[in-house]
Amino acid sequence: MMDTDSRGPIRIGLAGLGRAGLGMHIPELAFFPELFKVVAVCDPVKERRDMALRQLGCRAYRTYADLLGDEDVELVDIATRSTDHFEHAMMALKARRWVLVEKPMALGYEEAIKLRAASIKAGNRLFVRHNRRFEPGFCKAREIAAGGKLGEIYDVRLRRGSFQRRDDWQAVKRCGGGQLLNWGPHLIDQALQFLGTPPTQMYAELKRVAAVGDAEDFVRIILRNSADLTVDLEISGGRIVGVPECTVTGTRGALSLSGDTLRLRYLDPARRLPRRRASVRTPKLGGFGTPESLPWIEEEIRAEATESVSLHAIWHHLHAAIRRNKTFPVTLDQAVEVMRVADLARKETPFA
Repeated sequence: MMDTDSRGPIRIGLAGLGRAGLGMHIPELAFFPELFKVVAVCDPVKERRDMALRQLGCRAYRTYADLLGDEDVELVDIATRSTDHFEHAMMALKARRWVLVEKPMALGYEEAIKLRAASIKAGNRLFVRHNRRFEPGFCKAREIAAGGKLGEIYDVRLRRGSFQRRDDWQAVKRCGGGQLLNWGPHLIDQALQFLGTPPTQMYAELKRVAAVGDAEDFVRIILRNSADLTVDLEISGGRIVGVPECTVTGTRGALSLSGDTLRLRYLDPARRLPRRRASVRTPKLGGFGTPESLPWIEEEIRAEATESVSLHAIWHHLHAAIRRNKTFPVTLDQAVEVMRVADLARKETPFA
């Protein structure tokens, strides 16, 4: 049952009518008509403003300043280009509006820190749209990993990508393009959730392998925490063969995730294995130690979407935070930490 409020739906002013604004935010908001209403949009392209007018019947502005001047707007939803996120979020916070900013929240760590400070000054009104935090498969993988079925978790791998000779602004550095700020914030956020504690070691590499611009389309970041858990994330615009989106390996089992399907192979945590000892004796020819047959258990689990666990769930959490003062699951400190890791990953590469 969705939460409603006597004050009516939260009135949104949507900035940017591109892939994110028209292609993602508006279709997602259609699931929550009782919680949100788009009352205004802005975009410099008239054709897109006209499209929004036909689709939503709202007010449409050419400039961002005009959108902020609309006093009916409660929440500014920033879906403009990455290079505009910092300035647009700052302007909205200074206007004392609630603000949802599409990832990346900024172009770098220093801007992210300034946005955090501005949000605190404005009464903690800034939220970052790390919606992949609520993917059913990711949430189920974390739940299984934390439940002990796989033993002590020591290795996590996160993968996204396909072969794509990308040629739009997301392939151009001066536009804030590149996979580090495109898919990067999603996977860095997921990696930090698996780690649980701040990373103490890090390795990163950035490359351009298939995109035709000058920004990176291949990102690998390996993070390790003080408990020796390693999370290895990779985003590739040159991937030719598909791989699982996530694999989690522990001392007694492992899982792989593709879409919403998880496949597990593990040893019963309640069953003690026969005792074995290492030997310095010469082994029999053709052998690698003493042969052993282990009672592996195999399962296939389908991750189910719920009100609070789905790609659209971030809107439910956002409404609860604004209308009922509930804690937003993606804290601003967590979002800033994502940008810190991204900055470190870019350092000392040709894409710095």
